[in-house]
Amino acid sequence: MGKAERIRRMNAREKIAAQQEAARRAEARRRMLIAGGSVLGVLVIVIGLIVGKALTSTPAAAAGSGSSSTAASVARQLATVPAATLDSVGAGSGISPLISTKGQPALTSGGKPEVVFMGEESCPYCGAERWALVVALSRFGSFSNLRLIHSSSTDVYPNTPTLSFYKSSYTSKYLTFSPVEEVTVTGGKLQNPTAAQSALMAKYDAAPFVPAADANSFPFVDIGNQYVDVGAQYLPSALAGLSWSKVASDIRDPSSAVAKGVDGAANNITAAICKITKDAPAAVCNSAAAKAGAGSL
Repeated sequence: MGKAERIRRMNAREKIAAQQEAARRAEARRRMLIAGGSVLGVLVIVIGLIVGKALTSTPAAAAGSGSSSTAASVARQLATVPAATLDSVGAGSGISPLISTKGQPALTSGGKPEVVFMGEESCPYCGAERWALVVALSRFGSFSNLRLIHSSSTDVYPNTPTLSFYKSSYTSKYLTFSPVEEVTVTGGKLQNPTAAQSALMAKYDAAPFVPAADANSFPFVDIGNQYVDVGAQYLPSALAGLSWSKVASDIRDPSSAVAKGVDGAANNITAAICKITKDAPAAVCNSAAAKAGAGSL
């Protein structure tokens, strides 16, 4: 089954699940009203629940979200993966190479090369690729406000531990990073891409750059219009059953299966970014890790 069809079926399943959940909540409210000894008392309870939920929820909140302290710890580990670890992993294992778009106009923002990510919080392939993107991009700048989530529980590779770029920020003197998370873990609408971002996906997430069967698949990563990635570079199964902290720890262990996937993909992304930054910074772009990643470009 093509990824595009997989995503369409996933969205259909999520809509059905949302309808069933809405029906369940409606039935629960009906029973509460019947069982209540006082109409006024029931109304007070219901209003209290609604107000409490409104005060404590955000549009992107989802079951399985990690605490802020855990998220901060994981982010620190990803931002400080030892260069020796990345050098040791090199090209990694089972890594799908990025797609070259030679001859295309440079993609820039604010006078700097731009990297665009378009994904869905529910998508396990997006979940796998985010780890590699954060490791790679952290070599050129810094993230803040990354949030921990799991992918959809109803898709293939259910509950893949990952991060979300929603409401995060990234600063770098070398490039601009523009992420878009289109839907939540449960399939609700989250962010809308700009017209320019949609045009990039329409052009490069389609034939002849990718097989027609995989067109419009997530994740879509555009690295300065010189390289694109459609789908994860390694299988999300490498992350199955792991906590966020365990993934972050394994990324720093070059002998682990997680490192061979995440760091190998990150080295490939790093090499591509070095192409659009004209090998800056030199310490990163001249590293053994970047040179190994460049082998598949």
